Amino acid sequence: MIEEAQPAGKRLIILGDKIAPTPHLTAFVKNLKLENSLLDLGEQVKYAICSDSSEVATTLRRYQDDVKMVLIGPGLRGNGVTVARMLATKAHIVMIIDPRVNPLGADPASYAHIQANLEGLDVILALTKDADEAFFQPLIKEYVVSGMLVGTDLESMSPEERAEMIDKRLDAVNTFPSLPDTQRKVAALDDLDPPKKWAEAIDEDLPTKTVILRILNSARYGFRSRVETIDQAVALASARTIREIVTACQIRQIFSKTSDGTIDQFWKHSLAVANFAKLLSLPADPGAQDSQQKTEFERFQLEEEQVAVLQEAKLWEKIELGEGDDPFTAGLLHDIGKVTMLMCLEDSLELVMALVEQEVQEAQAANQMWAHQVVEIERFLMKDIDHQSIGIRLADGWEFDASIQQVIANHHQVAEHAPTIIKLIALADIAGNCLFPYPATETQHPFPILFDRIDKGLKKSTKTSPEAIDEVISEEIFEDLVDVLNRLNLPNHLWELIDLKTFFKVIHVLAPKIKSATIGFLQQTA
Repeated sequence: MIEEAQPAGKRLIILGDKIAPTPHLTAFVKNLKLENSLLDLGEQVKYAICSDSSEVATTLRRYQDDVKMVLIGPGLRGNGVTVARMLATKAHIVMIIDPRVNPLGADPASYAHIQANLEGLDVILALTKDADEAFFQPLIKEYVVSGMLVGTDLESMSPEERAEMIDKRLDAVNTFPSLPDTQRKVAALDDLDPPKKWAEAIDEDLPTKTVILRILNSARYGFRSRVETIDQAVALASARTIREIVTACQIRQIFSKTSDGTIDQFWKHSLAVANFAKLLSLPADPGAQDSQQKTEFERFQLEEEQVAVLQEAKLWEKIELGEGDDPFTAGLLHDIGKVTMLMCLEDSLELVMALVEQEVQEAQAANQMWAHQVVEIERFLMKDIDHQSIGIRLADGWEFDASIQQVIANHHQVAEHAPTIIKLIALADIAGNCLFPYPATETQHPFPILFDRIDKGLKKSTKTSPEAIDEVISEEIFEDLVDVLNRLNLPNHLWELIDLKTFFKVIHVLAPKIKSATIGFLQQTA
């Protein structure tokens, strides 16, 4: 809360703490009043009181550049260290530590590590016993009254310096997770390597081997005899299929320890994008399919109507993939930075979602659907970081193929002449958000809302699908769809691959199969 409305262009301190007559808060307020007494009324500094980390984020958005300092006290509900790391280049950060309430670490080593990390980000740290008037006086004068600029000019930094800054911002007690041995071994294999070599890479990893055999013995694959070994699996299902399953298992294993309650929604989104990317890139015309493509296409078990809309769209004719491009894996890993951010910046999703909900409410009040890319919200909070820049740091360390790295780094900035794999994943990401948006929910994200309106329109239509879908999109949602896409700032050259009405028709017709394949795969790889 703030005592009174803050006029635009004024200076503001966000006070993240529990309001209580503690010595450090008394010293802060007393010093601020002293500084204000020396200023004209219109120049005086205000402060906003926020009891939890989400309120810090929403207050920061409300007052934007007016915020000159964020004071994080021991009474703030939420992860104060994460708030400090995320906002370190957004405002001057001062953190008051009470070792009994908000210690920086559970042991001396972790305490020293986090302290050094925060100080490396120019966060000012002080124990409650040291946070007196003499401590606050120069900080308020220099950071707030004199308007000292925050941090380094990021635009002037070299790529190496920016990478180092990102690593500092993400540096937690546990650094980036390492890639499991099985994934490394499989990544080093060529698709043409003999099945025996694949078995050598996988056999010792019993959980992954078990999942592979479970999936291949499911009804989707329909092999006449039971698959008992990895040698058989590679021979029957193809090396690429085994690679896809291994990657899904291994990456899920790495991030299984995150405590975030929405992690299943993350995997649903990622798998939906992977399935859409794979299906949209496969030829739907039997005459254009090689034997591998024919097998992979048939595994989706599409209905005649679904095949017909794909054949009509002919999207595969415009998708020119490179030799090493893997649509499924690229789709699966495109948002890997989001879950990495959860591990390195614990509770960061709460701040992002607080801003999403604030924007949703504002949009509803204006009788609009919310339409804002989460990547822009991340940049608002962290200035120099978003899930793409986080993901590429991880992908580089894990030595992913160049095309996968490009997708992870650029799926929200799709240049006109970008490789087709990036454009494909950008389209598949839109499609995935129609079914399983993340982190925005189905009641917040505009695409599921528009899909629901298509469903309602179809119930009233006298025509058969997909002709009815054409009609509903044209008459019921098209204007709102265009408005949403414009406000999402999606590049127009994406629609050179497929016009948007045809695209949303195709996605709506395919949705039941993709949803079924996604949930089934998620259950089988658990």
